[in-house]
Amino acid sequence: MKRKIGELILIIFFYLLQVTLGRVIAIGGIKPNLLIILPVLFGFLYGKNEGMYVGFFAGFFYDLFFSGLFGFTSLVFVYIGYCSGIFYQKYEETEMLIPLGLLLAGDFCFGFLSYVGNFLLHNRLNAMYYISRFILPEVVYTLLIAVILYKPVTFLNKHLNPTDKRRISKVD
Repeated sequence: MKRKIGELILIIFFYLLQVTLGRVIAIGGIKPNLLIILPVLFGFLYGKNEGMYVGFFAGFFYDLFFSGLFGFTSLVFVYIGYCSGIFYQKYEETEMLIPLGLLLAGDFCFGFLSYVGNFLLHNRLNAMYYISRFILPEVVYTLLIAVILYKPVTFLNKHLNPTDKRRISKVD
């Protein structure tokens, strides 16, 4: 329960960072997507269920401020958290390239699905322009921010997880 509340506080903190500092740290009109970092990291660190839980609430908060279609981002973030959770227990927490690769793929898929929902269905067919002008710069910028935030989030994650001692005592 302590971890769930801590995850919600972390989601709200990242949401507030994205809403308040998003315009300040924007480069050329491109803002990093801070909320997509959380489902990838928690899915990678704790499995499919945690990735889906964090993805739902991160997507919910993203939908509150940024999205015109309520629920779309929550659904996409749930899938991203689930796909990240597939790699749970296959790699160690110190691996940084796997979560960054998952973040790259997840952010690109989210950007492309946003293009499909917002522009392609409205007969704006220049997909390569949208990919090169908006999606790829956002993916790169989000990856750079994720490199900076990876260690602090995993540090907080260790302190929010009191179940490690219980797991050891249950196995013995």
